[in-house]
Amino acid sequence: MLRFSVLASGSTGNAIYVETEKTRLLIDAGVAGKQIEAAMNEIAVSLTDLDAILVTHEHSDHIKGVGVVARKIVSERKKERDLYGQLEVPIYATEGSWHDLQGLMKEYAESCRRVIRTGDKLEFADLIVESFPLSHDAREPVGYVFHHGSSKLTLATDLGYMSSRVKDTIADSDAYILESNHDVNMLRIGPYPWHLKQRILGDKGHLSNEAAGEALLDILSERTRDVYLAHLSQENNLPELAQLTVEGILDGGGKRMNLHRTYPNKPTPLHEIEPK
Repeated sequence: MLRFSVLASGSTGNAIYVETEKTRLLIDAGVAGKQIEAAMNEIAVSLTDLDAILVTHEHSDHIKGVGVVARKIVSERKKERDLYGQLEVPIYATEGSWHDLQGLMKEYAESCRRVIRTGDKLEFADLIVESFPLSHDAREPVGYVFHHGSSKLTLATDLGYMSSRVKDTIADSDAYILESNHDVNMLRIGPYPWHLKQRILGDKGHLSNEAAGEALLDILSERTRDVYLAHLSQENNLPELAQLTVEGILDGGGKRMNLHRTYPNKPTPLHEIEPK
């Protein structure tokens, strides 16, 4: 059993929950701790059940709630200390990301700060998490592939383009949480200053709806059933436009699967990948 929920997604903040029979992970905590806790409660999961927090990169819409969530877990576990071998939950991030995470983790146990390298495979009880590099204007950003038995889930947001290396790593996944950040025309005529538009459109910016659809044509296989369109810009995109654009590109390429929307202020239902 490999299940996941997109707890929050968008330019205002991002958080993902992934679980198996023996492992529960939070990936990013880019919204308020109270919102993450409420979203997890909505899918019947407790913060105290988490085995680890993984970070993709250090931008605030991915880390601003990490310290609050980590300290909340310690506070709640202290109330039932006998149930937990350890009060602190380990936090995994690249060295580049830790450069900015340090300030959020004051007085947090040094032993629970885990530095990972791009390409590392983290082994949990029944889950392997593989990191891969992303092209984004952060210090050392990564995406993650989750392997559980024959099931494969990919999280890839915050990337200006999808390299052949990334495509090889994430191809043939059962499900994708993939960035579909902006509509190019909305961005170009929108209110953002030109330097910010250039950043978003650049190789270290964000995937457009069109780029997301074209990348999917290269990586989808017969086993792929579900794609969650994530990290949508509230200023430069619309959920229905993202879905229609990606759907149209996939239809043109003869590809069909379930496209799902994600939300900045509510979780998606817990989705289970059926084992092959």
